[in-house]
Amino acid sequence: MNEQKGKIEVIDKEEKDYVGKAKGTYASIKDHLSDEYRKQYNIRRFIGCLLLFIVLRYMQSTEDNSLFSTTSIVPLIWAVVAFTFWHYAYWSYQNGVIDTFSRNIIYFGSIWSLIWKMVVQNIVIQIWIAFIAPFSGIKTWRKAVKHNKILFVDTGKNDVWN
Repeated sequence: MNEQKGKIEVIDKEEKDYVGKAKGTYASIKDHLSDEYRKQYNIRRFIGCLLLFIVLRYMQSTEDNSLFSTTSIVPLIWAVVAFTFWHYAYWSYQNGVIDTFSRNIIYFGSIWSLIWKMVVQNIVIQIWIAFIAPFSGIKTWRKAVKHNKILFVDTGKNDVWN
């Protein structure tokens, strides 16, 4: 009887360890971002991940047109992971090849076509960042953990000339 209680307690401890490890991992994800950077870009992150979910959900060829169904499980998991690692993916995206290219595009046309092109470009970039977040974000987070660095955004507010 005591052996069975001991086995039950060991199993309960192992289950609690998984929950503790998951909480520790999530705390590590949050701890390697500065407080200011973690609070920035939340609207962009939400909209980008929501659009990513909708795009991934409706890319599947199913006859079920409802937004939430069994076919939306994989896009939902992808969007949740993207939401978690979005800041890391955005940090690695900044000053990269795609960012530099998109900032240096010269637009021609009327004022409304210019505005339309800028809006579409920003939406596509937000979806792209959310799409690569499970890969690029996890890679950047692991580098931050390995080198014990806290990621931040230099806004230039410490500049004496501003």
